[in-house]
Amino acid sequence: MNLIIDQGNTATKLAIFSQKKLMDKIVFSREDFVKTNQWLQGNCSANTPVLCSSVTNQSLSIPSGQVVHLNHQTPIPIKNNYQTPETLGHDRLANAVAISKLAGDTPALAIDLGTCIKYDLVDNGTYLGGNISPGMKMRFDALHQLTDQLPLIGSTKEMFEKDFLNYGISTSTSIINGVQQAIIHEINGFITRYEKEFIGLTIFMTGGDANFFDKAFKKGIFAFSVKYREDLTLFGLNEILEYNVKA
Repeated sequence: MNLIIDQGNTATKLAIFSQKKLMDKIVFSREDFVKTNQWLQGNCSANTPVLCSSVTNQSLSIPSGQVVHLNHQTPIPIKNNYQTPETLGHDRLANAVAISKLAGDTPALAIDLGTCIKYDLVDNGTYLGGNISPGMKMRFDALHQLTDQLPLIGSTKEMFEKDFLNYGISTSTSIINGVQQAIIHEINGFITRYEKEFIGLTIFMTGGDANFFDKAFKKGIFAFSVKYREDLTLFGLNEILEYNVKA
């Protein structure tokens, strides 16, 4: 059994893997720090291989004697061509490792729709780099905070289930449609560009906001085929742990 600890700014994910399969996933909010430690004391042994990926200054109490604390010097199973590896987000690195393992020697792209939208490319076992743009909530927040009169729109699944026109018919629908369609066109634009450079590109989409675009997939708004992996980042972190345990 492997244990992955993905400690983020808002939540900590605890993932149990066996034979490279995700067996269980537990999520605690950052405020539930005590509960997180209690869970670790009750479910992690001294011999459990653990990888901890953290972007916080909260120090967890991990009972295992086999803990890998992920940083830019941690050995990884792919070549990293990023020029500033010390600034590369752990989630981006994990996504790159994951899609490299899933796609094999063929080129692949991870699109992670979270707080930011992250695009990461690998080809033949090498991480090439990618792009970062504002995520959906960030775009809604910016329209409200950087203007005097535009309302703040909260993201809900229901709003994206409606059929919007190519243009909004109210200020709210103009904002919702504008943000949603801008993201769709952005993704399609990057894909069109990369498919010309990387023949046979495989595309993986993940992240908390990916479910807002289910309808776009079903209606064929995206001009490409996507493989959706809900726990892509956790899968990549486990691959990094496996690589270090074997080493």
